[in-house]
Amino acid sequence: MKQKNIVVANDLGYGNLKMTVDDERILQPTVISPIEQDIEDAIDHTDQNAVRNTIHNLLNEMNVEIDGKHYLVGRAAQNSTIDRISTDLNSRSRKAHMPAAKMVPLSTIAAKVVQHAYEEGEDIFSPLTANVVMATSLPIEDIENNPADREFYRGLFINNNHIIVFKNFDYKISVTINFKDVQVYKEGEVAAAIAIKYADENLKKYIKGYLNKKYPTIDKTKLLNDSNKDSLAIDVGFETTEFSLIINGKSDAFNSLSISNGYGDVLSSAWRYLPKVSQGYTVKDVIAFEKLLNSQPLSEIEEENKEFALKAESTATPSLIRNIISSFNRILSTTDHLDVIYVFGGGSIPLMEKTDFEKQLKNSLKTYRSSATIVWLGEDYSSIANELGLEILAKALDKSLNKK
Repeated sequence: MKQKNIVVANDLGYGNLKMTVDDERILQPTVISPIEQDIEDAIDHTDQNAVRNTIHNLLNEMNVEIDGKHYLVGRAAQNSTIDRISTDLNSRSRKAHMPAAKMVPLSTIAAKVVQHAYEEGEDIFSPLTANVVMATSLPIEDIENNPADREFYRGLFINNNHIIVFKNFDYKISVTINFKDVQVYKEGEVAAAIAIKYADENLKKYIKGYLNKKYPTIDKTKLLNDSNKDSLAIDVGFETTEFSLIINGKSDAFNSLSISNGYGDVLSSAWRYLPKVSQGYTVKDVIAFEKLLNSQPLSEIEEENKEFALKAESTATPSLIRNIISSFNRILSTTDHLDVIYVFGGGSIPLMEKTDFEKQLKNSLKTYRSSATIVWLGEDYSSIANELGLEILAKALDKSLNKK
């Protein structure tokens, strides 16, 4: 019997990996921690309760060996005291070349293979194998300025079989992954041209509700039903912001653009500001700073620490907004007409909820005499808009392979 392909949508972010594996959505920090020597307290593989608990929580405890090197990956690295390798916002390394670009996706897919095998009653300590088809994406700027990056990133996965060894137990778990096909698309574009254009009923309902709330008097027929409308998608990520222009329902690659600024720049700057606004208090790194921002204080000191972090964040935000608005104005100055501006990406959430970003977008539209509406995809959809598009593309890719 032919082995069924695992269908993967891989939205690799500088801050987080958003991945869908056979319809299950997974969020994993794009972080790795190299381990110089094996951890001594490996779990007894004959202890059934310990095995069950560890496999159930494996996505949070990825302790792996890939290409002969040992790492904690994703949330395991984020929660560890071991030195972490995360996004270096001052590095010129493009996304396809960053250390975690291969390690985090491979480990996450392999963890799901192990979990599925365990649920099916297979012996997980015997070698496991999986065939995978994957749709993924890179920033517009990376692909346009460095076309070879697309094939390079595809090749990281498809050129070889990959053996991922989990070292959580005193007996290793080995997973071999064979990528049957991998296609690399442009970030932002997959959300605008695929996810929104072919939106499911839930997303359609959200967009309709948003328009009814924000623009109660306008005729929404074209915005809701015309797949050939002119639109701009602004995808605010961790290290980049993508501006994807769709004219007459088709991507305008020439006038779409990407800037090397995202909400990670705010977090990085705010982390550096933190000692200045707190009389010397600081935290280990940007990852720890983001955890502080999202913390739930349990004491007066913790409340004060979070307030310091929020103050530092608000000090760092205007620079990002200026850069985004500048690029937005550039597109408005060269575009004859737009029906709608879609705003999404994980970085859009704090911008839309904590700042006057939306007001500044509207001011630019007035300046350029544009009647375009602004649709923010909200907390539920902003972070997964690209992932939704990649899910559709990955399923189509798998379907085409099965026909051969």
